[in-house]
Amino acid sequence: MASGMFVEVIKEVGLCLWQSGSKCLVHIRDLKENLNSLEVTMEQLMQIYEDVQQRVQTEELLPLAKRTCEVAGWFDGVRKLNEDVSKTLQDGKEQEQNKCLAGYCPKNCWQSYKLGKRVRKMLDEVEKMKNKGRFDIVVAKMHNPVNKKPMDETMGLDPMLQKVWRCIEDKSLRVIGLYGVGGVGKTTLLHRINNLFLSLSHDFVEVILVSVSKEPDVKNIQNTILQKLGLLEGSRFVSTEENATLICRRLEERKFLLLLDDIWEWLDLNLVGIPLPDDQNESKVIFTTRLEEVCGLMGAQQNIKVECLTQEEALRLFRMKVGENTLNSDPRIPKLAEDMAAECKGLPLALVTVGRAMASRKDPEDWESEIAALRNTPSEFPGMDSVLLPLKFSFEKLQNATFKSCFLYCCLFPDGYNIRKEELIEYWRAERLLDEYYHDGEYIIRSLERACLLESGESEEFVKMHGLIRDMAWWECRDKVAIFIKRDAESDEERGLSIWNGVERLSLWDYSIDDVLINSSPSCIEHFCQNVKQLPNLRTMICKVPLLTTFPAGFFPLMSALTLLDLSNSFLLRELPKEIGKLINLESLNVSETAITELPDEIQYLEKLRCLILNGTNIPEIQRGLISRFQFLEIFSRFGDKYFSYSEVLGDLVNLPHLSEICIAITSDTAIIQRLMSLERLQGCIRKLSLFSCDELTSLVLSPTSLYRMEHLELRQCSSLREVGIEPFRIHQMPKNFDHCSMFGKLRRVVIGDCGNLRDVTWLIYAAKLETLDLRDCKNLREIIGFKLGHGAEIEKMSRNFIFSSLKVLRLVRLPVLYTICCYVLHFPLLRKIEVLKCHSLEMLPFDSKSAKNCLIHGEEKWWDRLDWADEATKQIFSSKFFRHSCIDFGRILINLRLVIVGAMMTTKMLGQVLVRFDSRFLAFVYLSWAVDVDHGSNLPEVPNVKLHLESIENKECGGDASGVEDIVRNMKAVERAVLGFMCKQIVDMGRLM
Repeated sequence: MASGMFVEVIKEVGLCLWQSGSKCLVHIRDLKENLNSLEVTMEQLMQIYEDVQQRVQTEELLPLAKRTCEVAGWFDGVRKLNEDVSKTLQDGKEQEQNKCLAGYCPKNCWQSYKLGKRVRKMLDEVEKMKNKGRFDIVVAKMHNPVNKKPMDETMGLDPMLQKVWRCIEDKSLRVIGLYGVGGVGKTTLLHRINNLFLSLSHDFVEVILVSVSKEPDVKNIQNTILQKLGLLEGSRFVSTEENATLICRRLEERKFLLLLDDIWEWLDLNLVGIPLPDDQNESKVIFTTRLEEVCGLMGAQQNIKVECLTQEEALRLFRMKVGENTLNSDPRIPKLAEDMAAECKGLPLALVTVGRAMASRKDPEDWESEIAALRNTPSEFPGMDSVLLPLKFSFEKLQNATFKSCFLYCCLFPDGYNIRKEELIEYWRAERLLDEYYHDGEYIIRSLERACLLESGESEEFVKMHGLIRDMAWWECRDKVAIFIKRDAESDEERGLSIWNGVERLSLWDYSIDDVLINSSPSCIEHFCQNVKQLPNLRTMICKVPLLTTFPAGFFPLMSALTLLDLSNSFLLRELPKEIGKLINLESLNVSETAITELPDEIQYLEKLRCLILNGTNIPEIQRGLISRFQFLEIFSRFGDKYFSYSEVLGDLVNLPHLSEICIAITSDTAIIQRLMSLERLQGCIRKLSLFSCDELTSLVLSPTSLYRMEHLELRQCSSLREVGIEPFRIHQMPKNFDHCSMFGKLRRVVIGDCGNLRDVTWLIYAAKLETLDLRDCKNLREIIGFKLGHGAEIEKMSRNFIFSSLKVLRLVRLPVLYTICCYVLHFPLLRKIEVLKCHSLEMLPFDSKSAKNCLIHGEEKWWDRLDWADEATKQIFSSKFFRHSCIDFGRILINLRLVIVGAMMTTKMLGQVLVRFDSRFLAFVYLSWAVDVDHGSNLPEVPNVKLHLESIENKECGGDASGVEDIVRNMKAVERAVLGFMCKQIVDMGRLM
């Protein structure tokens, strides 16, 4: 029995061994066949792979289509399996080559067994992959990062869009601010940016557009973002803090673009839940605002101003909204459409609103009527509420009543007028608009510019008000302001003329020079007197009528409450009527640039006078004791190069208790200069000082402690002047920690001309706030910053960052021996322009590659080619900033003026067409505008047909020298000079638009 059991055990063990061995033998026996099967099956799988891949590539071309995760994983698995199979097939080939016994027996049975087993397993995996590759769906619609915004066709936005797109592509810029006046197209631009991402390839995971509005609601902003992220449902009833956490968690690992529209104040992005863009997440924030200062508050690294449309773009947009059907309905309508589009001043919102309103108007008389309404009462034009209301929001956002009052005052100036900042501030001060807290007029102007309520004028000295913003401003004060501006025979602006009893401010301007001379139409003064009986509440009258010679009887008694009277630039006004003495409440009188030769005795009754301005007049002297009657006088100004006797006036001025500011020009009287410099009380009041034709003056010593108010200094035709300096003992007594900025801390402008013995102006190193330096016709001026009298040591002690650190404009004209500005390299951080003309000895500028980064250089090409440079890099940098001066044919210019005024009897609009022919208009404007300051004479004839005496230079070219023009203008009659001067101002204004 025991032996039987043993036999059974042996049989079972043998059977197991046989079965196991047979399986191993199968792997070895079938290895070659399985290898062939694996190769074939793998080829079939790769064919399926290519079919699926082709299908995926085709379907992924559809918007927002992306391969499914299952397909993507299958692709990865097939590629990995293909690598493994390739290696296994290679091992199989090597195994077949190493068999023995004529290829029937493997040399290593164990390796053959393992390889066969692996091949069998791979066959199964390949078959499974083949079965998995039969997909019903290979792509799925992914999350849309952009929500399209519906919008109309735009016009003129492409250049601005390209500028913003360059900022988006710039990886160093994370926060970008777009600012501009209401209605200029900021929101439209932001929508264009948003929609652009629908068609362009980008790597932003989220593009989110949110409207913030004037009074931001953080909860609403969060809800908009959460809805875009698909998270809104679960967050409706949670706190803003929880929402912020939810938003931040979703966005912090994603690259996003956040578009914020219409921000009015600082918005805390952390409070909303927006992760701040940085180099890691590479996200960006773009926002729009009407206030430039908001760009700074939001930390914008790039500020972009959205400008109004050009005239051509504006007309195209307007025509598009009106429609060709209406435009073609009458041959007169296209020209009327051009005039109406011009009244919209390039503001897209106004163009669209007015264009739609006129789309059904096919009667030319309707167009003419609506143009007049748009010009004089824009608020009554259909739909204009939607234009003026956004502009009003910016006005209401101003920080206090002072800023609002100063802004509204600007509507008294004509549409598009270049308002001199200094003049505007003088008005504000005279009107008592600047209180003790906001007495800095320049700060208010900058604030209004940042709010886009004022814009830059023809230069940094001027500002302008956009036409529609002016309309909004006038509408705000329409019950108290009347405006009558006579442009030409076809274009008058009349506003508020029907409410005379309530008018507090009146603005009268007359531009119609050619119309008055040729057509003898009534001036605005005549129109005024014919229609007005009484002005009981009038406090302010600005009256600028160039051809006005006198006032009609009974004019001033109409306005007994008047406190400000400005008659400046009424070039032919010969006298003030005796009736002016009845203006007993008058506080400010300005008769600058008039032909008045004396003040009437009746002016003594103006005992409340606080401001008396006589700039550019021919008044040689003021009656003794007259000024002393004005015990409330705060400002006295008599600036210009006409002779004026100060022998009596200085004594009167020094005793006025409230005097705070004087602007004086001393001509040919060295004794008066010495007396002035001995009166420290008056020195402390000087804001402007001009010394003209003082031939006996050999030196001028300035006291920085006494002249601390001085903003403007002119020295002209002082032929004996050798030196201008600071009181010597002052410099050496300064403490070691003395701040040089406190010396001449308000001096902004210095003009020195025709001072033949002056050798340097080194004292200007102590004028830290100097913005404009104009040096010309000084034949012995060798250097601007010199080293005599120990000044070199002073410069060595002083930081070079300090010298000319505020200078913006440097003009050097006809300085034949000037060889250097300064031997040191200076930084000139704010310098915008250098003009160099006929300075043949100047062979080097004090620049290196880091100096004057924003400066343009105007000069003669021969001078430029001779310049030496510190290094080649500096030369290359400034070569792109050089502009060549060209000669000006003054004969041709003045002859054209004669044609304009007399021969062709052209209107002001036609003048622009003549000027287009000028080669160098800008320089022509500069030289011709000089005529405004020329002596008007005292014996003025009645206004005749004007004939300018130009025959003597018809064939003469004056090049860059204005002396020929001066001679001719000086020989003109007064009325001819007045007309030329006024026309030159118009040329300057129009030149900026051409």
